[in-house]
Amino acid sequence: MALVLGVGVGLFVLIFLWVLGIIGCVALSRATGGLKNAVFGIGVLLIIITVIMLLYPRNTKQEELAGNTARKVEVDTMIIPRTVLFSFSCIFAVVAFVFLLIFHWMDPIYSPAFSSRKTYSF
Repeated sequence: MALVLGVGVGLFVLIFLWVLGIIGCVALSRATGGLKNAVFGIGVLLIIITVIMLLYPRNTKQEELAGNTARKVEVDTMIIPRTVLFSFSCIFAVVAFVFLLIFHWMDPIYSPAFSSRKTYSF
């Protein structure tokens, strides 16, 4: 079994997605207007992805019971759902980064107006 930082790959992916989601929620918490409601969408999306990843087991009960007794050709039957989840998470990360770029980092800073009417001649 492959391990990432001492935990399984599925748990590592879940932790990574939740960290990205929390960063996205914090970035959108200062937004104004309708974009402020995107925080709820991020939360719902994270919960849906977590439930889907928990409901898709990597091994069936028969494979767990059989263990290594039977020699079989291993076929990854869950490649399509995992690919779809990975693509959605990548799209989510890109959209969150674009929103962070547009609404936080590129926020215009306006200069204050001059308070005097003095004119200078050279």
